Amino acid sequence: MRKPEANAIALCPVCRQPMRPTSEKCPNCGAERHYGPRIIESAVCAFAGMVLLAAVSTLLLPISLWTIMFAAIGLVAGFLFSHNRFSGDRWLK
Repeated sequence: MRKPEANAIALCPVCRQPMRPTSEKCPNCGAERHYGPRIIESAVCAFAGMVLLAAVSTLLLPISLWTIMFAAIGLVAGFLFSHNRFSGDRWLK
């Protein structure tokens, strides 16, 4: 059985230039490997969930404690959605 070569070359998924297969950052284009959501993605999804569920609550009921509870539920749901949506590893520029 042959051993794999230690100096194998992989291609960057963004610019298709050769790079080391163990790299976390492409030396050519600067793309980085990210695991999970970035902070801005988590914040945007959480804020959108909070606003959407608070708006639905306001349409169904007058503004009350229920609106605050729906906003909190939307905040948590948006946060969990962002972690589900951006859960894998990906290359971002």
